[in-house]
Amino acid sequence: MTTPMPPLTLARHYYETRREVLGAAGLRTRPWFRLTDDERAVAVAEASLITEALHRAEKERQMLQDLAGTLSAPRRVRLLPLV
Repeated sequence: MTTPMPPLTLARHYYETRREVLGAAGLRTRPWFRLTDDERAVAVAEASLITEALHRAEKERQMLQDLAGTLSAPRRVRLLPLV
């Protein structure tokens, strides 16, 4: 995974991207620089959720890769002598 982006930067880009999508659907929202402190805090909290989701997805992907490597690795079988 890449180096995490500062929360405020991610929040701003996420908010502005969402604003563009909503605008394409005919819904108008205020630009980032006109948000109140509370509205901006909500956007930062949403960015934190996105960051956490990405972290969990990366952790899951790594676990699955590790598991796949373990399952596909050749196993040594030790034969016991016949008595």
